[in-house]
Amino acid sequence: MAQIVSIIGITHNPFMPRLFKQPQQPPGITKVKERIEMMRQKLAEARPDVLITIGNDHLHQFFMDNMPAFMIGKMDQYDGTYYDEIREFDLPTCKLAGDLELSDAIMEGAFDRGVDFAYSNELTIDHSIIVPMLFVRPEMDIPIVPILTNCIAPPMPRPKRFYEVGQAIRAAIDSLSTNKRIGVLVSGHLSLEIGGPKQFERHLTDPNFDAAAVGWIVNGDIESAANGCTPEKMMKAGNMTTGYLNFLMMMGVANATEPSYAEGLDAGFPAIPFFSWDEKR
Repeated sequence: MAQIVSIIGITHNPFMPRLFKQPQQPPGITKVKERIEMMRQKLAEARPDVLITIGNDHLHQFFMDNMPAFMIGKMDQYDGTYYDEIREFDLPTCKLAGDLELSDAIMEGAFDRGVDFAYSNELTIDHSIIVPMLFVRPEMDIPIVPILTNCIAPPMPRPKRFYEVGQAIRAAIDSLSTNKRIGVLVSGHLSLEIGGPKQFERHLTDPNFDAAAVGWIVNGDIESAANGCTPEKMMKAGNMTTGYLNFLMMMGVANATEPSYAEGLDAGFPAIPFFSWDEKR
């Protein structure tokens, strides 16, 4: 049967790859690089045959008039990134192999478990997948199955639904007869402000939310997460804190088990999430 050998949760902050190249860097960047290297090593040791990459489109592929709640890519190859991301963040253009067979199997398995994925045969992926890949697998030599959520364009699925969809993905994978070793790479945020007055403040955006959010994952506490992730509470923590919802899907894929590593890193700017579950756990 298929086996999930690694689950990693990480930021998709598109400014960081360029920041890493600059001669003068904030002091906290050293810590960030150390954690990224740790996650890269964890993934290498897990030796996955394919990566399920969970992120969200940033109004590139979809817009407010046509925003699927949960969507899976069904292609043999995916292009990334978009022109504005190349221009603004200096991200590279990429081509990533897909695993069409696994995409179909997950989608069919999810149907059987009450989750109706939208799908796309014409998907271009943006920084929510490209940046995590640059961090933990810069070779980009592992086929992917991209899953996109709507965690930015109201009305959004309820927090508990992200968890339930993650559970369905896990159950679909566990039922497969293939012997593939499967990694799961999830990107999102803790408290975060984009374009608002808190954006350039050099400290944690909302340390109370960050501490609670990491704790929900460590304890597998989806009820507290659902209560703490209402739109009003997340907006109060920062106008893009809703990116945390992707980590609730990650929790579902992990069956709410305790991670081997969990941290909201304070590196002198908004907290940077790092989560992992290793095969032995």
